[in-house]
Amino acid sequence: MTFFESLFLGIVQGIAEFFPISSSAHLKLVKLFFKSDIINDLYLFDLVCHLGTLFVSIIFLRKEIVKILKEKSDIYLIFFAILPLIPFYFFFKPVTEFLSKGYFLPFFLLFTSILIYVSSKIKIEKTDQISYKRKIKDVLLIGFMQAIALIPGISRSASTITSAYLRGWEVSKAIRFSFILAIPTVLGGAFLESLKHLMKHEISYQINISSYIIGFIASFLVGMFSIRYILSIKTIEKLRPFAWYLFILAIFSFIYLNFVK
Repeated sequence: MTFFESLFLGIVQGIAEFFPISSSAHLKLVKLFFKSDIINDLYLFDLVCHLGTLFVSIIFLRKEIVKILKEKSDIYLIFFAILPLIPFYFFFKPVTEFLSKGYFLPFFLLFTSILIYVSSKIKIEKTDQISYKRKIKDVLLIGFMQAIALIPGISRSASTITSAYLRGWEVSKAIRFSFILAIPTVLGGAFLESLKHLMKHEISYQINISSYIIGFIASFLVGMFSIRYILSIKTIEKLRPFAWYLFILAIFSFIYLNFVK
């Protein structure tokens, strides 16, 4: 892996992790563009880049994290939100792996584009007082939307933010909850995937250590700017430009994967 490749992949992760544009889809497209054959090594590189943006989330949301850890009821909400991931990860793995093929990528990017655009056009009356029972229903829906985002092209943040908004959440609260939810999700997923790769002896460690360092630093520094911008968004209409971007990317990726690659 060259300096430029590791730097570019780190930058892509730093932007796409926080913007509602599917980081997994962008990393997949970049790898296909670079025509890399070291998929197993790139898995480890991806993990390092994800750790960079994970640290960014922890830094920016540290106050909310401390507050959640002090409230048992809030911890339960996070648990309920993660719950839908379990059956999707363990029982629907063959389905998600099949749908992760490059052929489907443009269609799921288009799905995310439509999801953001349609949500941005719907006016939802905000609910000031939400009962705890209602919150459980909300986070289960948010968790379900996060689960289907295991498929590349379906943005995790777009799915969780729009579903919370459609349930009457303020956009700023929906964004913060989405990123807080991502912390245990990414950590749990990284642990399970690392365990699987290690047990199958699929990691060969052929990438130079400097590439990991460059990717981590790039994803961390770029992520600091990305999360600052996305956390400043207060209205759902501000997400609409991402819908247009994904629409263009869906067309581009369809052409590239079917006629160029």
